[in-house]
Amino acid sequence: MRDVMRASQLAIDTRMKLRLQSTEHCDVDRALVSLGVTCIKRPLESSMSGATLKTERVQLILVNTAKSLGHQHFTIAHELYHVLHDANLATTACKVEEFDTASDSEQVADAFAAHLLMPHYGIVHQLHLRSWKEGEITVADVVHLEQYFSVSRKAMCWRLEDLQLITRDQEQHLCRDVIRSASRYGKSVALYRATNDRALISDYAEKAAEALDRGLITESRYEELLADAGLLQEVMGGAEGTAVED
Repeated sequence: MRDVMRASQLAIDTRMKLRLQSTEHCDVDRALVSLGVTCIKRPLESSMSGATLKTERVQLILVNTAKSLGHQHFTIAHELYHVLHDANLATTACKVEEFDTASDSEQVADAFAAHLLMPHYGIVHQLHLRSWKEGEITVADVVHLEQYFSVSRKAMCWRLEDLQLITRDQEQHLCRDVIRSASRYGKSVALYRATNDRALISDYAEKAAEALDRGLITESRYEELLADAGLLQEVMGGAEGTAVED
């Protein structure tokens, strides 16, 4: 419990560092750039959600884009905990959104991600904007919240139960027919589908490219720097979108 409370405070501190208001949505891709964390996105033939690797040169997150977009956003936030605050960890592979069934360390990372992406005041503020009456959260409310905070239905319902805004029985009911319910309320279903894209978000790679462009380093040194950080294949490689409902 103490570690989960610490994760909550660390998430608040991280949001402040990102200059986010307590009710504001967190754009995880922008957060990666602001925090100087490299992220490789690619589809994986694995149930793994993502992974973290720390080296002397780079802090690296790998995200499985064969998962839904909302799941990917939660994965990035989860891995940010390992990168920024898990001092004794050098590398780990994670399966996120396991919540109560996850190991203690993974539950802490999930708690950090939940507070980073779905702040309590932000959820309550959005509900009040919808003329919410306490205890009466509807499917339409949940769809609105997950779209606003850009997370999966599973993550949104877990967070609402964690905040005691819904019961476990309500959670099970609200988590059904995810894509159908979003479509019914006129929302994009992109959040609930896999993207299967390949992308690199990297301040390190950008700085190396700038040094090359300015003639400060040679082409061979540029490739050497990328190789040392494990980014050579991603930068020199190309690019590549099945439905995943969660």
